[in-house]
Amino acid sequence: MTPEQLKARIEKLGPGTQVEVIDLTGTEDHYQTIIVSPAFEGKMMMEQHRMVMGLLQAEIDSGEVHALTMKTFSPVQYDRYTKKGT
Repeated sequence: MTPEQLKARIEKLGPGTQVEVIDLTGTEDHYQTIIVSPAFEGKMMMEQHRMVMGLLQAEIDSGEVHALTMKTFSPVQYDRYTKKGT
């Protein structure tokens, strides 16, 4: 799965979803992501991660995506996260 394919799949969470994908090894199977989505509003981190994993379960099961780290945020959470350092 290419970084672009992974990004497109995660964007299926819904309108307004923003995804940053980093291929950690260049092998297109170890990824780091930052995901900001209105679909996460009111959900705990575990629920947010389950939503993403549900979109990618077939690729995870097959090994096409071997490793995936993610930081997930609703837009409000992301705003707080990015302002924490200022």
